[in-house]
Amino acid sequence: MRLVQFETEDKLRLNGLLSNVGSRTTILHIHGKCGNFYENKFVKIMFGAYAAANLNFLSFNNRGTACYTEAYKGKDTVYIGTAVEEFTECILDIAAAIKFAESFSERVVLQGHSFGCEKVMYYAQQVNSGIELIVLSPSDGYRLQEAYIFPETVEEQLERLRSTYHLSGMEWLPAWEYGIRARDVEYHVPIVAWSLVGLITGPPFDLLRLGRPWGRPKISNRSFVYIGGEDALQLDGVEAMAEGIKERFLDPTLLVLREGRHDLRPSPAEVVCKIIHWLER
Repeated sequence: MRLVQFETEDKLRLNGLLSNVGSRTTILHIHGKCGNFYENKFVKIMFGAYAAANLNFLSFNNRGTACYTEAYKGKDTVYIGTAVEEFTECILDIAAAIKFAESFSERVVLQGHSFGCEKVMYYAQQVNSGIELIVLSPSDGYRLQEAYIFPETVEEQLERLRSTYHLSGMEWLPAWEYGIRARDVEYHVPIVAWSLVGLITGPPFDLLRLGRPWGRPKISNRSFVYIGGEDALQLDGVEAMAEGIKERFLDPTLLVLREGRHDLRPSPAEVVCKIIHWLER
């Protein structure tokens, strides 16, 4: 394994960890909100298991890494992170990672976890309807925000945000505006006003919004989707998400583990084993 760097089209430098075992196949891991390429414990399991199965694995920081952190564009210092992320720019990050991976492998597979699910789905929709997808722990972001902001509705919140804030610059929102409140999980996610408005009105809150009909062509990419029955972020239950995935994907390989959680516990090795078998088919 070695640390690697590559640049996006807009010159943002991204960092990651690469396990290159000389395979023709490379899996690219796209982390979720405020995440990074190493923190989730299942990533360590994947490095070992994918290598043993003769698969390259690249886990890298996208521009949604951390909540707010230093980064570099060419010679300039910039600040990136979930708090100031423009979702549609995920295409730049994924495209750069694919270009890098294609320099040493023939087959590239996108693997998204949590908020990374929306990013790989969006990339497949907008850019590449042929690239294979691994979707781990998808969740309905609109529904989660609905629960967090209750009794105010998301639409009422949006109207208030637009009338209260200038929606530019660094207008940090108070803790009650955005976060996760689900079962025994509750935490604030730092964010600026314009970024939250972008989430509400843009693709992120639309791609996996289960309460709204899909109404567009299904994602035709060959896809593997894991859903955990004990995932606290599945507010409407695992069955609702499973049906939502079937509505959005043409022919997904769906793995539902009744005891599974958002971070793939208690059996991350089982999930990885199922992924490897799917990749080998």
